[in-house]
Amino acid sequence: MTPRPKPTRSACFQPDNYVDLALFANREELLSDLVERLRSVLEPGGPGQARILVRGHRGVGKSILTRKALDEVISSPGALRVIVDGAQTGHGPDAVLKRIAADLGREATENANDPALQKGAELLQRFAALTKVSVKEVRQWSRNLQLGAAVKSKLVESVQVEFGVSGAAGRVRTVEESYERAVDADFLKDKVQDFLSDCRAAGEHVVLFVDNLDQVGYAEIAEDVRRVTDLAKVILGFRDCVVVANLRTEFVSADLRKLYSNEVVVKGLEPEELLRIAKTRMGTASADKRLALKEAGFEALARTLASWTTNAWGYLSWLADLDYERIDFSPDDGDRLRDALLRIAENRFAGLRSEEIRRVAAAFKHAPSQFLTGAELDTHGVTQELRERALRYGALVPDWLLSPDRYMLSPGLHFLCEHAAGRVS
Repeated sequence: MTPRPKPTRSACFQPDNYVDLALFANREELLSDLVERLRSVLEPGGPGQARILVRGHRGVGKSILTRKALDEVISSPGALRVIVDGAQTGHGPDAVLKRIAADLGREATENANDPALQKGAELLQRFAALTKVSVKEVRQWSRNLQLGAAVKSKLVESVQVEFGVSGAAGRVRTVEESYERAVDADFLKDKVQDFLSDCRAAGEHVVLFVDNLDQVGYAEIAEDVRRVTDLAKVILGFRDCVVVANLRTEFVSADLRKLYSNEVVVKGLEPEELLRIAKTRMGTASADKRLALKEAGFEALARTLASWTTNAWGYLSWLADLDYERIDFSPDDGDRLRDALLRIAENRFAGLRSEEIRRVAAAFKHAPSQFLTGAELDTHGVTQELRERALRYGALVPDWLLSPDRYMLSPGLHFLCEHAAGRVS
């Protein structure tokens, strides 16, 4: 292969682009299953409420699958749709619930017709914008929004009772003028639930999709993991709506399973499916970039890499990195391809030397998508000190829920394991 003078830089392989549904490929059977589950709940005469968990390992394609299903089911008016991405909300339950409250209020303001619901939506958005709220503020809002006894709303009534506002159907309590309430996760959870009940009473279906729920905390910090699972319990505990949540398998605890009635398990992909994804991505590049990719042999490169993993995120990460590298070897030269990816990995996992990266990956040689215990890693020379650094820099992924001493290899390092083709998990 003639060396190419410069990288292709097509930028078409970015693994975190799961919003552009034109990039959806494969998963037709899973898509049909999820679409059918959603339609059976939302169709006329259906229950109108359900809790669906979409789970799988990091990077297997949960986000784009779920977004595609929701787009097919709710492509026209008829349900209030709220999509919250945990990768963009900031860390912690407060941040996520504030985003849910704000987006739910905004969606209802724009698309609901019930006057009482409109007032509740405005109230919910005002709470979401604050870190604490005072009696004075709530009383002022009550006057401005005309939240009298004639407004039949569970949310409005609960707020009036808590803050001692007159007009709360005879349930007014005495509250000091200096009273302030933190707008925290507990407060927002109750107010969102009250508003969801109001939506159901008004005949409005609500579909709440929380994507990347596991990303509201750091997977390597045990306290963050507990917060994520507690938040998952809150979200899957919402009633009077359809809740769809995406969560990595290692965050799904036994007690969490009690809260949802439907589960969709997203497994890894076969080589031909990964290659189809790569071709779909290359098809979105500009004409000159498509030509550059063709001349650089990226289809052959994509075919080789597709046999090294079952994980779409890891696969696209490799292609995205190589898209910006000068490759002067044949795509079929596996050794040089691994060396190129290892050089990139040394920068990505900057706290680890290449020899240490190889040692960590070697422990997972025959099972790149499985968890190993600390004792099993020890037998491969992955000491506790090395494990701690590998966790810190993301080369290892912990499983705090089932055991604080179980670890998975980052999908970005699967290229150092034996070929994964035929071992979808």
